[in-house]
Amino acid sequence: MIPTDELIKRVRHLLNEAEEDVGLSLLSEDTRSINAHISRLLPQAVALVQKNKAPGSGNVNPRKAKVDETTVIDCDNGMAILTMPSDFAGLISVQLAGWKRPCTELYANDSAEAIAQYNSYTRAGVNRPVCVDTTNEHGSKAILLSPLPKCADARILHFVYEAEFNADDGLNGCDAVLADAVTYYCAALLYSVFERQDQANAFLSLATLLCNGKNVERRQ
Repeated sequence: MIPTDELIKRVRHLLNEAEEDVGLSLLSEDTRSINAHISRLLPQAVALVQKNKAPGSGNVNPRKAKVDETTVIDCDNGMAILTMPSDFAGLISVQLAGWKRPCTELYANDSAEAIAQYNSYTRAGVNRPVCVDTTNEHGSKAILLSPLPKCADARILHFVYEAEFNADDGLNGCDAVLADAVTYYCAALLYSVFERQDQANAFLSLATLLCNGKNVERRQ
């Protein structure tokens, strides 16, 4: 786990390097003000890494839901609904009792895969289940689970997801390259706030490289 204070320190280190290179004066701003800006931008930076990281590059801020606290609702159409946690950012893996394998991809609700689930002839089977991004009857974010096996007791075996960033919890389960991507995105966002677009674009380019598994040379 990387505490929020450590992430702030890493972003400030990047800013120091940039300021020294081009003679900018961003860091002449009040230290507490800069730290507050960074703290506010970290959730957005984490979300950008979660969205833009290359497939198979690892997880960012994973959480394991307590299966005894999850509720699965039978839709009476061969499928079921699982309400997402309030901090849900992306699916890692979920498995329903009766499925032969977990589901690791969440399809958009207007995708061809989603549409196929509403036809009994094209619906997924227990060997290759499908998860669809949807909402429950209350309008909250949820996952449509397909299929709901007749022999299942509507019980989740496991549910692991990427969570939104919470300053109290810090950044969890993230390798060094993706953690660097978070700090570079945060630096880019901060420069955008101060309308330093050239510096923002430079850090965005570096963050993109990191999200694609490329190491970025940094002065120590």
